[in-house]
Amino acid sequence: MFGTMELQIQYLLLLQHFREITHGIFDGFFMAATWFGEIIIPLTFLSIVYWGINKKAGRFIFFNFGLTLYVNVFLKMTACIKRPWLIDSRVCPIEKALPAADGYSFPSGHTAGAMSSWGAAAYWWWKNKAIRYTMIAIVLLVAFSRNYIGVHTPQDVIVSIAVGIVLMFFVDKLLNWIDKKPNRDIIFYFALLALTTILYIYLHLKCCVQMETYDSLKDLVNPLEMKHGVYSKIGFMLGVFTGWILEKRFINFQIPQKTTQKRVCLIAAGIVILYVLMMFLNKIFILFIAKHLAAAIIAFLTAFYITCIYPAILKISERF
Repeated sequence: MFGTMELQIQYLLLLQHFREITHGIFDGFFMAATWFGEIIIPLTFLSIVYWGINKKAGRFIFFNFGLTLYVNVFLKMTACIKRPWLIDSRVCPIEKALPAADGYSFPSGHTAGAMSSWGAAAYWWWKNKAIRYTMIAIVLLVAFSRNYIGVHTPQDVIVSIAVGIVLMFFVDKLLNWIDKKPNRDIIFYFALLALTTILYIYLHLKCCVQMETYDSLKDLVNPLEMKHGVYSKIGFMLGVFTGWILEKRFINFQIPQKTTQKRVCLIAAGIVILYVLMMFLNKIFILFIAKHLAAAIIAFLTAFYITCIYPAILKISERF
């Protein structure tokens, strides 16, 4: 896949050598760049687009985001490919990057997150060259940063980009299909629930099988930790699409027709509430319920807030 593993390792070692001879002068820049693939920054971008710029574009992006992250975790749990430094001990990632690199390597979750948000924006506003090239540059920067800091091989990021491109075309066709006739949204939603149930059973069983051979002294990836990731991705996806269909059926908010200053204030308030909600939920649920269930509930409520609760607040605000 995209050349032998040895060639990929040599590429990572070349980047590692560059880090060493430059005394890590660019490390901080690429560690910052990789944050554009973390969930919080794409979520912020998605919320801004959906609440205050273009509702249809926001819908397209969060469809991509929800589906891409789930496909990514499914591929990770199916392929079970180890991180580069476990494949070859010569690879030494940047130490600060290690806490967020505790799962399987293939494909890259950060690249998937970047592709499904910034890449989806490039796809939607393709005719706008400034937006297109800026968004593509962010995706490529995130992808390269994952190689530069040593936590992913080239195949990890290339496959994430390829999957993201395929899903963007699929989501485009899917939304066109849904919009053509009434009640197709219901058909899609229940088909999604059925598919999610099947995939959940598969991934749950996969985690259980992996636990039988897990050795904490040899294996970096703890199947139980991956199980938490599986639950959070399922929760997020269900929150996205449950919020979407309820908003579509019962709320149907429109971008606030207010002055730019008031619109910015409304969006900023929504983002602040989102951050507080994520921190608050994490502290509360972890205390009272199992970690994997807490991960699912937190992810569900976060996505549901973005797609349904705050849009309802925005609609109410139009009355004042």
